[in-house]
Formats: sequence, C-alpha cells, structure tokens
Amino acid sequence: MNRQPSASQRAKWLLGMAAQRLHTANPAAVPELSQVLDSSLYLPLGDPGYSERRLLVEPRFNETAADNLSYVMDAGGPGATSDDRVKLVTDAMSHVVGNHFGTEALRWFRKHSEPAADGHARSANWGAWFGAGLDRNGIVETQATYEWGPALMDALPSSLYRLARVAIDAAPGLRPAFSAIRCGRTSGSQQITFEVDQALPLANLEPLMKALGLGHQHASLMSATALILGARFTLPPNTATITLQPLRNGVEMRLDVILDALPDPPSQLHSLLRLQMAERPKSLRALDRWLTALTPSGYPGPGNVSVLSVWVRPDMPARVALYLRPAALEPDTGPINKGQANGNRASIPPDSAASASEWSAWAPGR
Repeated sequence: MNRQPSASQRAKWLLGMAAQRLHTANPAAVPELSQVLDSSLYLPLGDPGYSERRLLVEPRFNETAADNLSYVMDAGGPGATSDDRVKLVTDAMSHVVGNHFGTEALRWFRKHSEPAADGHARSANWGAWFGAGLDRNGIVETQATYEWGPALMDALPSSLYRLARVAIDAAPGLRPAFSAIRCGRTSGSQQITFEVDQALPLANLEPLMKALGLGHQHASLMSATALILGARFTLPPNTATITLQPLRNGVEMRLDVILDALPDPPSQLHSLLRLQMAERPKSLRALDRWLTALTPSGYPGPGNVSVLSVWVRPDMPARVALYLRPAALEPDTGPINKGQANGNRASIPPDSAASASEWSAWAPGR
C-alpha cells in the first residue's frame, strides 16, 4: 500500500512550482519555512483532522508586490490548541527574523508580540496564523497574525491604539479581532483588524474614512469593491473585516471581503477583476502571471479566491489583493475532476495554464 504524501509535501510542491515560475526563492528551500510546513501539515490531504474551514496554505497576490510569492498558513497541526498555535507562530517568526533580519529586528518583534504570546493575558479561540513573502533574493517579509480582542486593546503600540480608538468612535459596530505583526528586511509594522458583525453598506464607510483622513478615497474603494462583487453595495453580516495600519503619511485602510461567507459570490470574478484593473495593465499582467504560476498542468485554473481585499492609502486610490485557496490542495480530487470541484465558490481560471511536472517530482524528500 502506497503511503499518501502529507499536506506539507503537497504544499511544498505547489509553492516550489510557483516560485520557479515567478522567479522567486523557494519556501521549501528555506529551512525555517520548511519546518513550519512540516510541523503543521503532517497529515495527508483529506484527513479528518483538517476540518472544512481550516486554512492550510493560501497564496496571496498584492498589486504593489506582484512579483513576490506570498502566502499565509495554518500553524500547529490538527488538535493544536490556541496556545500551541501562538507558540509555534511566535517561535517560527523569531527564528526567521533573527536568522534573516538580525538581532535588532528580533528585539522589535519580541516587544510587539509579547502581549499576544502571554497566555495569561490572552483569551483566544484559534490563536495565530503564520505568513511569509519571498522575492528572488529570499525572504522579504514574515508575518504573525494573532487573535487580539478588546481585552488586548491597551497593549497595542500607542500610534495604533489611537488609530483604533478613532475607528471605534467613528464606527461603533467595529470589534477588534486580530493584529498582524510584520517584519521585513528594513522595517516592521503592526496592524489592527476589526470584525463587522452587521450588514455593511459601502456608503457607510465614508464617515470612518473621513475620520482617518481617507475621505477623498472613499469613492475609489466603494466603486472598486462593488464592481468586483458584481454591483454589490452592501455586504452581509460577518462577511467583512477592516484593517488599519499607521503610515508615515497617514493610514492604510483595507477592506477584506470573505467570499466563502457570501451567499452568492460573483460567478465572473476573473472578468470583473480584469475590468476593475483595466487601467493598470502592468498589474493586470502580473495577476495573470500569478494565476498561471499557481495552476498545475491538467488543472483548469488555480483554485478559488477565499478573500478579496481592496485597500487605499492617502496617496493611492483602490488597489486589489487576493487570497487563493489552491485547487492543488483540495482533497480527493485529481486534475480532471477539478472542473466540478468549485461549486458556488469564487473560482478564477487564468487565461492559460503553463505546463508543469507531476507534483511528486517537486515533493522534497523527508
């Protein structure tokens, strides 16, 4: 009886294939990243330990970093507690930051992650997620996302705390939920993410954006989001989050739409994305390269978009980011069956799929 490959092996194959096509470093060849994959995704795809709503590995496309290979992933493996996940993510971040970005960056990360890593001060249901981004020279950024509810608001850095208070006062329905701590080669940043548990008319974001100094970008964010979602101007409850990050010249605001939670996600997402990005041909070409890079041979497309992100800055109108649930990491279906595996999800086929070797040729030996 043949031993089934682990989800980690499958993920390494997919990321390795994408890295080769995008001309970036391969995450599987970075010991710290390889170890996180192996320790978290050691069971085969389709194992009952991976519940339907588990995040395995989701690659991310961002218009302003289109040539990078970025992804987020579950950490800790099936059966892990929230404390287990927090510890694994914190340790993984510490190893990557210390080994690749230096001791000063490591001190910065430990200071900012300490409130979330303190199990006595934290009450979490899930714990933490891990992420990384790579370019042709190696790791360009790594990210730890922690559950960061109202009880930890006072532990935010002062600038981020003030920003969060402005947001809560301007839009009382916002609830602090997560905080992402990101470390790169030259700098670090921290964000705060709010859940929206009620219906969200996009027009109602204007007072919040004015309070944040982003009022002049409201029309851009609203029109981009509504267009990509097929003329949807109101998001149902529990389908959106809002993320804020302080910048030197103001604030970045990101609206994330959880497509899996929408009762009727747009069926023509790819066409609508292309339409919204039509005036940015460089970004459009980068999106097509990214989709093709994540489409193995024999698959009709790269998979399903799980989250649509639209974000603005004071000096930049709406730009787009995507999180992909790869078809190659779906259990129990081969390439031929992938065309029937999408259901009502926001599937997104590329214009063409580049050829690739069989996935087993990419799986690193144990």
